[in-house]
Amino acid sequence: MVQSKEIPAVQAQQDGARVRSTNDVQLEPVPRLEWSLATEAHPPALEAATPASLRRSWIHTAPENQVLELFRKLHGTKRRLPAPWWLRALDRGEIESRKTAFEIEDEAHAVLGTRPGWVFVPWAGIGEAGYWEFAPSDRAPMRMPTTVVLTDEHRGWLNVVPAHGEGEPVPVPVKRSTGLVSMLGQIESW
Repeated sequence: MVQSKEIPAVQAQQDGARVRSTNDVQLEPVPRLEWSLATEAHPPALEAATPASLRRSWIHTAPENQVLELFRKLHGTKRRLPAPWWLRALDRGEIESRKTAFEIEDEAHAVLGTRPGWVFVPWAGIGEAGYWEFAPSDRAPMRMPTTVVLTDEHRGWLNVVPAHGEGEPVPVPVKRSTGLVSMLGQIESW
């Protein structure tokens, strides 16, 4: 039976400190790898049609306090981990729970998912809920269509980025789905 010389080093690693084995193997904590595993969808969402269909990773299903604890442990000032909008807001105490955040995502999808011309785009950042594009605004000379994104920049939780060509416009803050409904006529005319 062959024994690995790295095993003693792995067993000896304590509190994230570097450990050297007899072969000079260095082991270090890998926060980005740990976070990558925590945000990876299991099983992967192959055809996500809603924000809810993307909620398959550990950060979406594990107990909320454990998710927040890991995020805080790994998200030091130098690390700046990619994280969903709601986790950053939860970390700062600006949203009451992950459940509330999921309700906000689902409300926005309920408004836009039934409206002609709006398309849900599931490929966003790591662990994110996706975003919505207004397909009719995707026309020349525009390079990017009108887009609705979830954000932790303000407590309305939604930003609308008007269709644009060369320079990206300033996002328009919108207060949840009620603000979105009241502005849809204007948003769809951009």
